[in-house]
Amino acid sequence: MDGNVGVPILVDVRCIQGHPDIILAACDVEGNFLVVKAYQYTNLLSCMLLDAWAIPVCMLVSWLYMRPKYHYTQLLGGLICIGGLGMLVASDEITDKDYPALSRGKGDAFMIVGATLYGITNATEEFFVRRSPLYEVVGQLGMWGTIINGIQMSGLEHKDMTLATWSGENIGLLIAYTAAMFILYTVAPLLYRLASSTYYNLSLLSSDFYGLLFGLFLFHYSPYWLYFPAFVVVLVGLVIYFWHSTPEEQGKLDIQAPSYVTPRGAPAIPEPNPV
Repeated sequence: MDGNVGVPILVDVRCIQGHPDIILAACDVEGNFLVVKAYQYTNLLSCMLLDAWAIPVCMLVSWLYMRPKYHYTQLLGGLICIGGLGMLVASDEITDKDYPALSRGKGDAFMIVGATLYGITNATEEFFVRRSPLYEVVGQLGMWGTIINGIQMSGLEHKDMTLATWSGENIGLLIAYTAAMFILYTVAPLLYRLASSTYYNLSLLSSDFYGLLFGLFLFHYSPYWLYFPAFVVVLVGLVIYFWHSTPEEQGKLDIQAPSYVTPRGAPAIPEPNPV
């Protein structure tokens, strides 16, 4: 058996040992599903605030897995980042960019559960990529996630898909979104190794500002002045987060190649002859 790992090998070898991967993929799929559903029922400001719940969940689960040495400056940096999020929410409230909630209780519940699953998923994936090759973790997450997503989509979203308008614009947006998610899921594990999943979640708080930049060119937004200092506050919080503690203190890297992969230069293990 050589070092080239394909889908047949992944399925054959990891089906018995793949329960953690299946659980991770299920949490990731349901977290995304519930967060998207939350936007249909609750208002934008509630979504922005409750989505930040993923940060303390991620910090707690990371501590349970890896016992990182949190310094008080990291807690301060996290609070400053959340303060920047509060400024963004205040900006949207002042400029009346919110929309009415269809069912706030249901939407808020979806967002809290989805954010909780986000935090658990990110911390768990960091734990995995610090101990296993990236191709194994990301490959298993993508494979099981696709299967779970396909089953859930056919059961819950089939009618909506038949009623959707598959215009060229919608297909283009779907392709662009898929490409963005591909890049996100490819780069995020690298950041987990270089920094931490908590740092990743804090960094996502700056995404509203980048969304604003796209909105300026695509939709000709007129941003409120509070957006810009809010972005600076989030960046300051990110700098403070690692001002004292180093990324190496967030978790140990102990990457072990799977048993079914032969290191380069090592003699290949012969396949047993069938009886």
